[in-house]
Amino acid sequence: MDAVQERLTEFSQEAHELYLNTSVPYLDGPPEPLDFYRDWIGPNKPCIIRNAFSHWPALARWTPDYLREKIGSKVVSVAVTPNGYADAVAGNYFVMPEERKMSFSSVLDIIEGKVQRNGVFYVQKQCSNLLQELPELIDDLEPHVAWMSAALGKMPDAVNFWLGEEKAITSMHKDPYENLYCVISGEKHFILLPPTDRPFIPYVTMLTICQVCIARPFTSSRTAASLRSSVQRTHRRSLGSLWTHWNQTWSSTHSTAGLSLYGAA
Repeated sequence: MDAVQERLTEFSQEAHELYLNTSVPYLDGPPEPLDFYRDWIGPNKPCIIRNAFSHWPALARWTPDYLREKIGSKVVSVAVTPNGYADAVAGNYFVMPEERKMSFSSVLDIIEGKVQRNGVFYVQKQCSNLLQELPELIDDLEPHVAWMSAALGKMPDAVNFWLGEEKAITSMHKDPYENLYCVISGEKHFILLPPTDRPFIPYVTMLTICQVCIARPFTSSRTAASLRSSVQRTHRRSLGSLWTHWNQTWSSTHSTAGLSLYGAA
């Protein structure tokens, strides 16, 4: 096992020395498909694209009043947790959030603090909830990103809408596909680790591994090196497959909203 551990350590160190960035790079606008595939998808490196969808009407339209008028009566799936940690490890158990069916206006009232409820409420259902539950919002944006679809050679497998307060946290995990995170209001804070560091991410018996990331981001490991970044309004994060990541919403105006697209393996 010592020999295996030594090879894994060398592999991780070489990845950091040869091609991984020490911080998440920014692009100043949407890239050309071939350039994006060559520079980011192929090497499996994350980046943040500024002003990536400044032309989307959602940026101007998606106020609480507009959303109440447009989809306030629509019933949506809402994840409810006691502490904001959805799909998290608690003790010896993997715990999923309670899923409730609620009107969109009711969710907004809770997130804005107009109505008091126990727990943390987060609209986050996967499997293309924008298209299935909120098709009325499609005219406010583009259900696919032309340069990303061209780079991958396919349309998105899913287009997911999310809305939550800053207590809503996505536990540390990895996905076997490409992701684009589009922040329409507020911010999303990320901690990222590359696939080559996976053997050095500790498993611990705590409420969730995310607490380890925040309190001491793998300082006990000589190899794993996390990247931290914030994705702001109009910015789009590209995150490659199998990158371990954690994220938390943040906003000075109660809520953060956005989309996650693609899912192409």
